[in-house]
Amino acid sequence: MKKLVFLLATVIFTAISASVFAQGSGVAPQIGSSHDYWVNASDASTQTSGSGSTYTWWVSNTPSDLLQQMTAGTEFTVLSGTYAGSGGVDNFTIQLKWNPVSAGNTYYLVVKENDGSCDNIKAVAIEPVNAFDITFATIDGSGADADSTARCAPDIAVSASGTTITYNYGSDSYIYKISSAGLYSDWTFNYAFTNTLGNASPTIEYSTDGSSYSSVSSSGTGVSVTPDSGAKTVYFKVTLDNGDTGGTYEEGLSGQKMVLTLSSISDGTNSPAHIYKSNGSTEFTGDVKQIQTVKARPSTSTIGSN
Repeated sequence: MKKLVFLLATVIFTAISASVFAQGSGVAPQIGSSHDYWVNASDASTQTSGSGSTYTWWVSNTPSDLLQQMTAGTEFTVLSGTYAGSGGVDNFTIQLKWNPVSAGNTYYLVVKENDGSCDNIKAVAIEPVNAFDITFATIDGSGADADSTARCAPDIAVSASGTTITYNYGSDSYIYKISSAGLYSDWTFNYAFTNTLGNASPTIEYSTDGSSYSSVSSSGTGVSVTPDSGAKTVYFKVTLDNGDTGGTYEEGLSGQKMVLTLSSISDGTNSPAHIYKSNGSTEFTGDVKQIQTVKARPSTSTIGSN
């Protein structure tokens, strides 16, 4: 009985990044990539032994019995070669494309060689991985994505009761936007706000749709995100209430700053291939953070008279 030599090669792969698992490979294919697999050959086109044998390929997701065959089409697509059935003479290579639903799972590619009288079987474990990007932005006063924005403090409302003047320094909301692309399984991240707000009272909220928000703490770990069809955007919102001179208040003469830092972004196995700023093309260097600044009000004196 012949000994099968099982090799594999990467056909399509994405750019190497220091922050990710080296690159896609046949045993760790990135979602959407195609890979050749072969036996008894030096590459996918040059057979070196086993000529005239019949080769039957299949994929199994039953670790206890790798003879159990999956149907192609959902988790993976067969691009070339004969899959399952009775195989084919000199069908020593097969090309597979790994589809989104396969991310995060373990599969086993199996090949059986029959030399006309006897069989031999070889198998290899394959774990498809996401190749994903993150875009992190603030939303400026006009509603556009931006980086580290600054705006004026909210309008002041002024009222009087007799000779007592009350200044209400208003409230405003400041939104951060985190978008993922190329992810087909849950991913997680840590976050931390570092705020300089004076006497203002902040409310920090989180949303998975940009409309319905829930209160959260100023930092968190392992926040889980479930993508929709490979993409998902989540939001943080900080609402500042500056109060009024009838109680605790923040006039805003020194300005205010809210810094949101992200860390430990992962799909459970890999970090993002890229973490972009608001334009989706410029990558962060160093800390992954966005800053929202409320500019200081002018230090207007009280009204003098004579």
